[in-house]
This record gives sequence, C-alpha cells and structure tokens, in this order.
Amino acid sequence: MKIKDFVILFILVASLTSMQAQNYVVYNTKPNDTPQSIAQTNNIPLDLLYRYNPDLKRSKTINQQKIVIPKSESKNFGFLRYRVKNQETLYSISKSFNLSIADIKAFNPKLYDRELKAGEVLKLPAYKLPEEYQNIDFNQSIKNSNFTAFKHIVLPGENKADIASKYGMNLQTFDSLNQNIINVQSGQLVKVIPKLYSTEASKYDIEDLDMDLQYYKVPKRQTLFSLTKEFEVSEEIIYKLNPIVRREGLKAGMIIKLPQKLEILSDQAQIVNLENYIQNFNEKKLALFLPFSLNRFDIDSISEKNVLMRDQYLNVSLDMYQGVKMAINQAKSKSIYTDLVVFDTKRDPRVVDSILTDYNLENTDAIIGPVLNKNVDQLSRSLNAKNIPIFLPFTKSEHSQTTIINTIPDQSLKTETLITLIDSTRQNQNLIFITDSITQNAYDKYKYTFPKATFFQPEKTYIEPEELKNLLKPDQENWVILETTHKGVTESVVNSAYKYNKSFIEEETGKKSNYDIKLFTSDRNQAFREFLNNEALCQLRFTYISASKYDILESNTIIEKYKSKYGHTPSRYVLRAFDLTYDILLRLAYEGNLKNEKGLNPYTEYNENRFAYSKSFMSDVYQNTALYIIQYLPDFEIEILNENKL
Repeated sequence: MKIKDFVILFILVASLTSMQAQNYVVYNTKPNDTPQSIAQTNNIPLDLLYRYNPDLKRSKTINQQKIVIPKSESKNFGFLRYRVKNQETLYSISKSFNLSIADIKAFNPKLYDRELKAGEVLKLPAYKLPEEYQNIDFNQSIKNSNFTAFKHIVLPGENKADIASKYGMNLQTFDSLNQNIINVQSGQLVKVIPKLYSTEASKYDIEDLDMDLQYYKVPKRQTLFSLTKEFEVSEEIIYKLNPIVRREGLKAGMIIKLPQKLEILSDQAQIVNLENYIQNFNEKKLALFLPFSLNRFDIDSISEKNVLMRDQYLNVSLDMYQGVKMAINQAKSKSIYTDLVVFDTKRDPRVVDSILTDYNLENTDAIIGPVLNKNVDQLSRSLNAKNIPIFLPFTKSEHSQTTIINTIPDQSLKTETLITLIDSTRQNQNLIFITDSITQNAYDKYKYTFPKATFFQPEKTYIEPEELKNLLKPDQENWVILETTHKGVTESVVNSAYKYNKSFIEEETGKKSNYDIKLFTSDRNQAFREFLNNEALCQLRFTYISASKYDILESNTIIEKYKSKYGHTPSRYVLRAFDLTYDILLRLAYEGNLKNEKGLNPYTEYNENRFAYSKSFMSDVYQNTALYIIQYLPDFEIEILNENKL
C-alpha cells in the first residue's frame, strides 16, 4: 500500500466518522419560527434545511422544539431508516452505527422527551462517499495488509454478502462482528478480519493458531455441520485447514486435517494452554466495573497528587485497568478482538444501579468487577438471572441471582490443601499446630484430622523460645504448622524455630542444635510478609499454600514489556488483572460463552495466577480451586510442589 493512498484512506475515514458531530448544531425553536425564517436567519438554502429535517416539509408550521441547523453544504448527507429491536438502547445503537447518542437524539427530537421504544423507526445520519471516491476501492489495501483487523468502508452498491465474500468471511462471522447492522450504507464503516479469513491473505498460515492437528477420514453421511459439532470447530477453520473442502464440498473418503478433540480440557488434573484451542473469533464483549471515583478530582481543595498518593482504591483501579488493557492487546495478537466498556462505580451501589439503567449489558460476554462487596451485591441483584458471568477479582460472594465466579480461592480450601499435603506425606513426624483465636476454623479442621497432634494457642502476641522448645522432640522430625495473623507470633516462632533447627550453629559454642524442624502455613498473610529472616525460612523449608506466585515471580515477556514501557515492575494488581482478563478472553475463544461448566472447567495458568472453576455441592457460585504449594529450599531456591497439577 502506498503511503499516499494510506493517508487518503485515513483522512477519508476521519472525515466520515467525525462529520456527524461537526456539521450541524441543534436549534431550540421559537413560537413564531418558520422553516423559511430559520433558513434566512442562518443564511442557508431552504432545501439544505429540509435535507437535515425532512419532517419540516410536511408542515407549514414547526411543531417540534428542536431541529438541526447544518453548518455547511453537504451533498453527501442522507439518512438510514432503522427499526429498533427489543431490548436495544440508544447506547447499543450508537455503538453499532458509530454515532453518538447526541447525534441520534438530534435527528430524532422526540427522544429528548421520552425513552426509546422497540419497533419505532429512527432516522440515523449517514454520509455517502464523495463522488471523486466513488470508483476507488480503498479497501484493496486492507486485504493486502499485514494488519489483523480493519474497518471496511462500504462502497456504492455493496451489501453485506459482497463484503463478507471479499474477505473470505461467511455472513454469520460478519454479523457477529457487526451486531444489529441490518443493511449497510455507502460510506459506513464495518468490522472485518482480513488476516484470518481472507482467501487472498497469502501470508497467513493456519499454523499460526498453534493447534494440535490430526488426520481424519470422512465417513459416509458425514456433513459439514455434524463435523463442526463433533470436533467443536468452526467451518472457517475446517476450510482453512482443508481448502479442497471449500472448493469441492465434504465428501466421504476424504482425508482431512482437523484439530485434536478437546477431551483434555474437561480434565482439571493438568494445566491446559488455551492458546492452542482458539476457535471462536467473534468479538468478545467485556464490561469492567472499578471504584475509580474520578469525581474526587473535581474537589478544588484536594490536589490530584494527594488523591493519587492517598487513595488506595484509585491506585488499585488504575493498576487493574492497565492489566486489562495489556491482556486485550495480547489477545489481539492471537486474532481475538474485544469490545471493552469501563464503568466507574464510585464505590456507591446507587451508581451501579444507575449504570445498569443507562446501559444495556444484555449481550455482554463477561463482567470483571466490582471490587467492593456492596457493589457486587447490587450488581448481582440488578442483573437478576440474566446469566451474565461476573468475575470477582478480589471480592467474594456466596449468594447470587446471576452467574458469580469467585476468582480468589477460599481460605478454607487452602487449609484443606495443606491438610491433604501433610496427611499424604507424613510418616512419624511430630505435628505441632500453633493457632490463635482468629484462626479458629483452621484449628477445628486440624484438630478433627490430626487428633493426636500437639496444639498450642499463645496467650500473648509472641511466643517465648522456651515455649516452642518444650513442644519439640529431638528424636523426630518436627512439623510446625503456624496459623496466625499476629506479626509478633510469626516473627518469634520463625526466629526460635531457626535457632533450634539442626542447621543452626551457635556462635558461642560452635555446636549444632538437635532439632529437625519444618515450618508450614496455609495462609501466608501480612504477618509473614515483613521482618522475616529469609535464610531462616529456607533452612526451615518453609511451605505454604498460595493463590498466586507473585512473591516468587521470575521475569517473563509480559513483565519485560511492562518494564520497558513504564520503567518499573508491574504490581500484583496489574498482573492479576492481566491474568484474569486474558484467561476470560481465551475461554471465550475456546467455548464461545462462559454460561456453562465447559468453558469454565479447563485448568489454566499465566503470569502469577491459576484458574480452575467449579461449583461445590448445593452452591450456585463458581469457585476458583487452583492453588500453589510453594516450598523454600536450603540453597535459597524455591520450588512449586504441584508444578503442573491442582
């Protein structure tokens, strides 16, 4: 594509998409106004006023309160007549036709005074291509481009079938990318994916999808439809893998290539790379609910710097937004495209309710957020069984009127995981459980499972060295399970256990301790994150259960990209938002929706998080059950004990 043509194309696109907002003003009519007087006052031809307000021709007087005054002559201006469907909103129509809500209201002034009605016909402004461009195919460069997605400019005489055929797409794929567009209009912009679907895109190779393939002999009475259902793959993928099927149709006896069947994805025992199973290329629709509370910047007495420094929710929201954007860009590199809508909940359930009143989320594939419990409850109630999956990044909910997915594994699951680890690996160890009053639930489970173990509950916010020594046995390996939220208890237990451990040599006497000690916890909370001796943790082979591996994370491509752009390592909120969003998009690209267990079942892993969703007995809420079992080693290494399994 020549640079000149490229520049002309984008100037044209910019002019077509911005003309609606720039070429008119909305005028409030006065009692004695007539079309002639308004045209004369604004120094425009009467025909031009009628062209922008065709209803004025039918009446000698002006009955409506608002009309449109064009700023300049435009021979290419016209209207699309569009009938409103059930459950459509001004917002959804504006998105479909690349218009603002203000544009729609301006040319349909009745909508200033009342709500949109299903079945009514709207006049939607549209601009035809100028005459000098009528015979130029600006879209030819798109088909020959290395880019993966464009908006096609509808040329005179083109219909949806023409455009779909031009890029090797079927109508179903075209409609999925351009929902609610019934008929296309010359000059309109529509979405296309030439790299994936175009039969002319010679640079594209199906191997880019990184699929595991198999050979398959077509039996008698096999149809293309039944083949897509059996192997859960789209017709376009079959055509891409087997061009002969597109040319000659599917015939018995043919040997064709197909993706491996996906039985492995229903088995949560092993981690699956969903990048190998991308098959649904419809645009994914996500909504992001975060408590930015950007209205705080409007308060004159508070500087922006102070808000950013002091507002934890705002900083978390900004980090998460960065992670979501990174994930969308990463998915785009896999030909997965996303329509993201971001909402500021302002930490107020009433705002959530207002958002749902103003915006139609009916066709949303998944919602990420909110972060605050009160907003989660309001969102769940308001959606009321619409079955839109809500992925909670930090918050937890146990009651739902729609599909709630808790993405943070529950603490009780961490405790049970540690119990399973201890029970499956212990032999003759001396089990010592140190718990405080806050961790009563953990104490109850440990007491039930290991009734003969030693249990100690400190009375103070620390433990004396002698108190721990009295629990140890020199002739056995001592497994100390510490469950506490007190930093003092944690620090004193770690220091004392390290002192008594056999690897410790007293400086004064040069003697080794007689005790073999190993330290465990199911909840590595804040009490374990500060002021702890890493050498002590390594010598004690500290083992813990975790929902993420951020604390032991090594660098990778995603992290290095972020560091290169922003100059620092991404926070845990950035990476968690990336992992969660990318996982959602890959699951949608695999299954098409997340309203059943098939799409939620696969066990996946990314930068610092694992995901495997299931429902417990008698529960309507999906829980993430994927955890890490992490162990420190004496040589200052760290090992994940369940490297590739739950």
